[in-house]
This record gives sequence, C-alpha cells and structure tokens, in this order.
Amino acid sequence: MKKTILIFIFIVLAIVCNAQNLQLLGKVVDDNDNPVEFAEILLLQNNTVLQSQLTDETGQFLLRLLQGKFSMIIRQLGDTLYMENIDITQTVDLGIVKVQLKSNMLQEITVTAQKKIIERRTDKMVFNVASMPGTKSSDVMELFRVVPGVVVSNNAIAIVGKGSVSVMINGRSIKFSGDELANFLRTLRADDVQKIEVVTTPPAKYDAEGNLGLINIVMKKTTIDTWNAAVFGNYRQAEYAHGSLGGSFNYQRKALSFYANASYGNGKSYMDDEGVIFYPTLKWENKGDYTNRSNSFNSRIGFDVDIYNNWTVGAQYIGSLGSSNNHNNNHTALFNITDNSDAGLIATKTSGASTSGMHSGNIHSTVQLDSLGRKINVDFDILSYNANSDAIYKSNTDGSTDIQIPNGFASAGNILDRKITNYAAQIDVEHPIKIINLNYGVKLSFTRTNNNIQVNELSTGVPVNDPDQTNKFLYDEKIQAFYVSGNTQLGKWGIQVGLRAENTQFTGNSVTMDTVFNKSYFEIFPTAFFTFNPNEANIFYTEYSRRINRPGFSHLNPFRSYSSPYYYFAGNPELRPMFTDNLSIGYVYNYQFQLAFDYSRDKDNFGGGVVILDKDGYTQKGTRLNYLDGYSVGGRIVYVFNKLSWWMSQNTLSAYYQHSESKIYPLTPKSSDGYEVYFYTNNIFYFNKKQTVSAGFDLSIAPAKTSNLNYHYAQKNLNAFVKMLFFDNQLSVTLTANNLLREYSFNWRGESNGILQYSRAYYEPRFFRLSVSYSFGSKKINVVQRKVSNEEEKGRLN
Repeated sequence: MKKTILIFIFIVLAIVCNAQNLQLLGKVVDDNDNPVEFAEILLLQNNTVLQSQLTDETGQFLLRLLQGKFSMIIRQLGDTLYMENIDITQTVDLGIVKVQLKSNMLQEITVTAQKKIIERRTDKMVFNVASMPGTKSSDVMELFRVVPGVVVSNNAIAIVGKGSVSVMINGRSIKFSGDELANFLRTLRADDVQKIEVVTTPPAKYDAEGNLGLINIVMKKTTIDTWNAAVFGNYRQAEYAHGSLGGSFNYQRKALSFYANASYGNGKSYMDDEGVIFYPTLKWENKGDYTNRSNSFNSRIGFDVDIYNNWTVGAQYIGSLGSSNNHNNNHTALFNITDNSDAGLIATKTSGASTSGMHSGNIHSTVQLDSLGRKINVDFDILSYNANSDAIYKSNTDGSTDIQIPNGFASAGNILDRKITNYAAQIDVEHPIKIINLNYGVKLSFTRTNNNIQVNELSTGVPVNDPDQTNKFLYDEKIQAFYVSGNTQLGKWGIQVGLRAENTQFTGNSVTMDTVFNKSYFEIFPTAFFTFNPNEANIFYTEYSRRINRPGFSHLNPFRSYSSPYYYFAGNPELRPMFTDNLSIGYVYNYQFQLAFDYSRDKDNFGGGVVILDKDGYTQKGTRLNYLDGYSVGGRIVYVFNKLSWWMSQNTLSAYYQHSESKIYPLTPKSSDGYEVYFYTNNIFYFNKKQTVSAGFDLSIAPAKTSNLNYHYAQKNLNAFVKMLFFDNQLSVTLTANNLLREYSFNWRGESNGILQYSRAYYEPRFFRLSVSYSFGSKKINVVQRKVSNEEEKGRLN
C-alpha cells in the first residue's frame, strides 16, 4: 500500500510537469574565441529578472525554464555585451555566442559580490558566511561560535532566549543531538556553507512542537563536474580521554549531486554529583561518581537528481549506532537532625551496558511549476529508534534504625527494550501571486512506541523474575497538520502571517497494568511577523507565535521503574501538553546591533519533572506533572564588532524577570519570583594578514536566578582556543580549552513536600581538545549567489 501511494504521488508530480521541461544553453567567447568567464546571463520577462547565472571557466551556461517569450542579456562588470529576444518552445542551444569586450578586462577576473555579514529578513536572521573573514577551513561547529545570538558551550548549541534548538541542512532536519550532533557538524566545512539562517520564531510551515529555535545551514551548490572532501580527527583529554575521526565528501556530475558524511567516536567520560536532603528527622548527604565508556558511529548520505529541468528528486539517510558501559557509585551518609550524629550509611553501586540505533530516511521531490517561483515540495520520512540496556544495582544499608531493609541488602536487574517508529509525509506548496507570496501545505505523522521492561530480583544471588515490576507499554500517536501563511512587502513594511492547525490522537496501553487510555485534542497555532525598514541601516520588527510541548513517550507510562530501593520513576498518563505564547519586539541597527524585548507565558508546564519526597518512608518518586504556570519578561542586546581586521567580537546580554505559580501546592512552594541575567562574549584575534593564525576566548556569566520554583546559583564558564592554518588553508589545527574555571553543570536548591534539598554536579565539562582537519579535491564552489525570484520526533524519544 505504501509503495502504491509513493508511486502514485510521483506520477502526479510528473503530470504536473507537463509544461515543457526546457533548457537554454550556450557558450560565450570573445573576438579571439577565448571563453568569457564570469559573464552574467540574465533572463527577463516583462522587464523582471527571472533568472541569473554566471558562465563557468569554459564560458558555458545552462538555464532551466518553462516555455515562453524572454529577453536574454549578457553582461560583465556593468557592460552589456549581448541582447536577444528568445521564444522558448523547446530546448534551445545557442551554441557559440561571440561578444566584444568593451573594456580592457583582465583574463582572470575575481568577482566579489559581498553581502552584509548579517541580514534581517521578515522571519529570520541570515548570517552570510561568504562575507565573514576567517571562516575558511573552519568546521560548522566552529562557525556557530561567531553567529550572533547562537551560543556554543560544551558541545551544546543554543539560541539566546530559546529552550532548545533544531538544526537543519537545506531545510531538512538533522536527527542527531548532543555529542552526536557536534561530531556530525565537525564533518561539514564552513567553506561549503553559503549562509546560516537563525529562526527564533518558527513560522507556520514548521512543526509547532517545542519552544525552540531553528538553525538552517544552507550549503553552496557545487559546480558541475567537481568534487571535494575533508577528513578530521579530535582528541579530547578530561578526566579520561576521548577521540573521534570523521570525513565528508561532495560530488557534482551533470544532473547528479551526491554527499556523504561519517564520524566515529570512542572514549570514557566522568561525572560526579553531591546533594543534601533535609527530612524531618534525618539529613541525607549523598555523593556519587559515575564513569561511562562509549563508542558511536554517525553517518549521513544522500543525493539529488534533476529528472527533468523543473523536477528534482532526492533521498537522504541519517544513521547513528552507539554502545556504552557505565559504572556508578553513590554513598549517602545519614545524620540525625537534632545533634548531627551518625545515623547510618547507604552504599549503592550500579553497572550497566546499553546499545542504541537510530535510522532516518527521507525521500523528497521538488517540482518547479513556472519561472515565477511557484513550486511543490513533497517529503516522506521514516524514523526507527531502538535502545536496549541491562543494568544492575546493589545497595547496602548499614547502621540505620530508621530505614529497615531485610539484611540491609537489596539488588535487582533491569532489562529495557525500547522501539520507536515514526512515519511522516508532507506536501508543501510555494505559490506567489501578484501582491502576496503564499505558502501552504499538509503533514501527516504516525508514531508507535513499544517499551518492554523486565526486572529480576537478585538479593539472594539467584535471578528471580519479579512480575510486579515487569512492564510492557505501547503508545500510538497520530498528528494531522495543515498550515497556510503569506508574506508581502508594502513599501517599507514587511508582513508575514500564518496559521497552523494540528489534530492529535494518541493511545497508551500499559499491558502489564491492564490500563488503556485514549485522548485527542485539536489546537491552532498562529504566527505573525512585521518588519519596518525606514532606511538601510535601521530595522524594526515584531514576532509572535504559539507553541506546544508534548510529553515524551516514556513520560506517560504509569509503571514504576526502580534504580535503587529508595528511588523510582513513574510516568503520568494524565500528563497534558504544555503551551507557550511568545512575543518579541526588536530593533536592528546597521546589521551589527540588535535590541529585543521578549514576553513568554507557559501554561501547564511540566519542566524537567518533579521529585516527590516522602517524609516518613524516605522514598523519592520522580514523575512528570503539569505543576506550574508562569511567565517571563525581559530583553536582550546583541552587538557584533568587526571593524578591525584583526579582531572580531560577538556580545550578548540578556535579562529577564520570571514568575511561577504552582499547581500542586503544597508539594512545592506556592509561587516564586526571580530573575535571569546572562552575559556572553566571543572574541577572535587574528595575528597575520592572511588570518591563518588566530586565537580567541568566550566567556559566559549567569548570576543566580529563580525559575520553575527552584533557585539556581550563579554560573560562569570560560573557554579558549588557538588555531593555525597551513597549505593554503587546507590543513587546520585547533587547540581548545573548555571550562577553564571548572564550573558546575548545575547547582540549585528546591523544596518538595516541605522538604528542602540541594543538588549540584559536574558533567566533566573541563577538557582540552586537539582538532585536526584536512580538505582536498576541487574547490570550485559558487561563491557569488545572486538573488533570483525563486530563492528563498527525535526530541521526544526519551
């Protein structure tokens, strides 16, 4: 059935392409029959430029178009060399087009149509990489460090003011996250990137899921009959060592474009944490240390083919395989509250092994309906995720009269098998008309989750299956979405409004507990963008959006999963989605200074979950509850200093007031008021004119803040690097020092059921990394990209 639907849609698309699939090609030479390189071929209709292309080093050009009457102009450096009216009813080969150069031109011409480094569009900020000095032989992960509003710290990518980030390449999502995403981005050369689009408020075209921002990496188009490749290696030394190797390959041959990236990482990581819980009669002081040895392999491979002149099809595969072995040791010392005397010790050891695999496939098709920019995009996606783990904990309780465990010893083994499959299909139509550019489409998504947990009691030394803790949980979710948006330019005003509607149905089935629940809901998500450009140097803008944050698949499973005799996690089948309204009003001056005021309001926030502490039984229950509503209001400033050839600096300052109201009082405090201040500066210094030797640092400071009913202590982070380029920028060597101040990964205090607790941890954030990359092959990448009329559910697996 699925194959039939796929074949049917591609047949329909072929029929849509019934208009003639035509080409206009030729070769431009001078009076001496020498090829004219970098001549601009302009195709006009009704005095409007429809397409523009530069001749290659052989003087050849090829334009793809539909039938019609056009005017063709050939010009170079402002001089018009050739004009002709052409009636296109079939493919036309002009053959040799001889022109007379009107000025004394050099035989080798360098065209530098440099754009501003930063541009503000109606719904996004555009960072033009080709206009940024010092980016050659960088990888994309390094490149993100100089993109205004984007913060890179400890392999994590963030947009100031957003909860999370989704990274895309040419408009298609990358399914990696965390270290996997960072390693993958290191396989992409910054020199192959045309621009980076930062979308703080996703328009109606994109899923309404998550209060997130989007980063779209737009790659340059490779010149016909060229290829390039790059290899890299990283060595990271922290408490333990970790290394990775990877490479990338890009190839363009006539109508075929092919790309591939792969990386492999292996090493060991370390974490320690500590905390205090003040029960009515006992104080628990716990300290833990954790080690994890892991290896992972990540890959991306894809191609695009021009089937006809106005129809392109392609496919992409993204895969990730990983395994790990971990060992955890936790010691909890018990003290009497009255006199702080010794009241016992709980020692828990946990060890386990896990494997995971993620496979994502995409088939896409783009049909150009006409030369005015109307086109249809069709995408089919499939995502398969498998995770298996086997963990054993052993816990001894000694010297305590308050906590009674037979023989003071408890042990159990947990075996987890999780499978998640997602199918999605989307049809997107770009439909410009006279006064407005319309964009509309539909998306269908189906997700199935199968969780199996088997628990064996090991206290006697012989594994005995515990049927009360063995669990099977099935979850099915269907989402149907429709969206429409339109944008137009009215003088100095830019306007874009959109509406997305999502209908969701899901079924949860706890087979073990014989519990089935069904729910459905329909929600609409409006978006609006307004810009006002009184002149080239000043831009004012306003953005609004409504977002949804659905619970993770495992968060709805009501089964109890124990990791010690005192702690278990139980999902909540009654958990509702969280909704967020975002409003931002901003100003941009000269594409270097940005000022914005933000307002955000959450309803039914379930945050990172809550831990409910039992005053009498000393148990700790982790779960998810819609436990608070809240809002934040504040502003941010971004300033980019690049007036000196030897120094580039990006600086961000944000400050927000936050208010939260508990919905589960008195389990948590009734309300909280606080603030969040964040300062970030990233600086790069160049030590020679060719910018082959550079160094820099970035510093972030976040004073104490109150959010989500918890108090977070001040944090600061300092990173530094030295970078050198060799062999005409082909070889790059970078030494990075991360978190020189050894700041905590988190450090907070909170209250649950009237019980005060403190917690802080290091996630091995201090390390030194040596990175080496080498690029080779043909570098004939189109740098000049002139604007033409037609330019322009892994996060929930846990």
